[in-house]
Amino acid sequence: MGNDAAVSDATITVVIVDDHAILREGTRQLLEREDGIKVVGEVSTVAEAVAMAHRLIPAIMVVDVELPDGSGVSVVREIVEAGLPVRCLMLSAHDDYVYFSEALAAGAAGYLLKTVSADEFTNAIRTVSLGGVVIDGMLSHRLAGRRHQPEERHGATLTSREFDVIRALVRGFSNKEIANELCVSVRTVESYMSAVLAKLGLRSRTEVTLYAIEHHLVSPSSAKLERYS
Repeated sequence: MGNDAAVSDATITVVIVDDHAILREGTRQLLEREDGIKVVGEVSTVAEAVAMAHRLIPAIMVVDVELPDGSGVSVVREIVEAGLPVRCLMLSAHDDYVYFSEALAAGAAGYLLKTVSADEFTNAIRTVSLGGVVIDGMLSHRLAGRRHQPEERHGATLTSREFDVIRALVRGFSNKEIANELCVSVRTVESYMSAVLAKLGLRSRTEVTLYAIEHHLVSPSSAKLERYS
């Protein structure tokens, strides 16, 4: 189902990608109770999702991992490769690390389990729309327990200020919030972030977040939703 009606620039437009009609309907009803969020389309396959992403350019696509014609990760990958300004939030029944890591490696802006609460889900939509990354709290704990140790050369080359930026990133701060916290300019924060990416050999803020959790630079304090920016 699609909806091409005009919406406000401030409205978060969402497309739901799931092969179960009852889940699409429930997700749509949940989101449309929220001010400033509008579901503009619902589809059930990879092919339909990619076509709708090109046609509607929604702010967010909520994507199931398993679809009839392939993996939801394929939707993410094709959107990223096409350079579309569409952020994908995975909503899955699978808590397997393989699904999770593949999705984020492909460029997903988050991964939630279908056991997430309504409030956590709608908050995640807003976080992702602002450029943040959201990871289900249970998965964050699993990552933190994988017992990877940071490579000493990486830890040794990060400055204390760069560690401050990483910690703020994991706490869910935007660049502007990090700048306010550290009493520096946004451009300075961007410079710190570029240095962190280069030193850790990573490509995105999402990868920095995962690295920080896996290598115990941070430790999730509860099993609730973790918000990252």
